Amino acid sequence: MDETMLTVEAMLFSSGRPLHPDEIASKSGIDVKEVRKSLRKLVAVYRGRRTSVEIVKIGDKYSMQLRKDFRKSAETMAPTMLSKDLLSTISVIAYYQPVLQSELARKIGPRIYENVAKLRELGLVNVKARAHSLELTTSSRFAEFFGIEAKSSAEVKQFFEKLLSERS
Repeated sequence: MDETMLTVEAMLFSSGRPLHPDEIASKSGIDVKEVRKSLRKLVAVYRGRRTSVEIVKIGDKYSMQLRKDFRKSAETMAPTMLSKDLLSTISVIAYYQPVLQSELARKIGPRIYENVAKLRELGLVNVKARAHSLELTTSSRFAEFFGIEAKSSAEVKQFFEKLLSERS
């Protein structure tokens, strides 16, 4: 690997979040065309390796993350940033979106209001005033946070529907 690829790889590794090629270019001083070229090469290099790590394109950003097959074993070592209660709430929102907060309160209970407030703080849900309630959908940050290749809340919903149908 050349120096540019190594620099881009290091930035992806250290960021802990998906990065846009423009961001990598501006922070590294490398021309954005070279960054894009290096990202494409890195995706191919990691795809060709037998490793637990991969580099994937998520929307218009790139992320270094664990391959799906290794996430479960890694969970035992890495603390989850979201509590089980928040994970449960965001999962229900992702699956049923768009969904009214008032509907969730009837199904799940009043703790939903606190959970939605926390998920909004984290930037994982979008809200829109609707019929004396709030309509909830997942945000683009949700897809980045969970490493889901989806550009819209509709694609996130399709991802969850497919995942559940595969488990049935």
